Amino acid sequence: MQLLNNNPIYRLLIPKPLRTFFWKKFLRSKIINSYKDSSDEEIKEIILNIKKNGIQIISSTLSQEYDASKIKVYYDEVKNLNYVNFKKNKKIYFKKKWSKRRIQKALNQLYIEQDINSPHRYLTSEFNVDKNTIVADIGCAEANFSLDIIDKVKHIYLFETNNVWDEPLKVTFEKYKDKVTIVNKMFSNKDSANTIDGGKFLKDKGVNFLKIDVDGYEEEVMNSLQENLKTTKKIKIALCTYHADTDYKKYKDILENYNFKVSSSKGYMIFYWDKNLKFPYLRRGVLRAEK
Repeated sequence: MQLLNNNPIYRLLIPKPLRTFFWKKFLRSKIINSYKDSSDEEIKEIILNIKKNGIQIISSTLSQEYDASKIKVYYDEVKNLNYVNFKKNKKIYFKKKWSKRRIQKALNQLYIEQDINSPHRYLTSEFNVDKNTIVADIGCAEANFSLDIIDKVKHIYLFETNNVWDEPLKVTFEKYKDKVTIVNKMFSNKDSANTIDGGKFLKDKGVNFLKIDVDGYEEEVMNSLQENLKTTKKIKIALCTYHADTDYKKYKDILENYNFKVSSSKGYMIFYWDKNLKFPYLRRGVLRAEK
């Protein structure tokens, strides 16, 4: 199936929704068979849910507790953007071209991701932020995480390479503009028209919390931050590790070498958008590190 996924003729002739359907059906069979004898309670729950509901990125029962159709999407005629009442007195704005249904699905997934029992959850009661926290949200997209914590922290630096998020982000954080700095460039290890040397930029900013979710560019981000991580005496990191099967172990080893205490979020994720996904199919969602 992996060979088909990478075949340009197959990708040209078969529509993406149908390719995804075939791929998820293939993965369902492979994953159930691969983990059928597992005694891990987290894995057993995932397998039961896959049998019942099929493959999802977060294939646990908690995803059944959320209903995208109940999310109300509004239109701001002044800003010319769609938004959702994310939390009390907090509106989160979205891309202009996104339909109501797409916004509902996207935000519903974000709610699932940050559920207290989700493998994509960044914070816990012990691993948290406070009034002295300065955050770098690297790969923020619509910045739901930062909007959720904005009232609790000192300052947030938002990094998002996709410039279509620039306008929605400015509107979402309009009333917080004194606490938020938006950097509409790719977090990299060099400065250019479209990239920023993130490690250099953050060097003297006092950042003590890093949230990193960059869809497979984790290595570039971590390379840029290498000196910062070595020399900073007190800092927390929430790093997404489900985009590649070796990421959790690789960055756990690196960070422990920098004297970080490392743990993972609960459960596992199935990143089926990786068309080369193979055993082990289940990946830890978020690495949490602190020193």
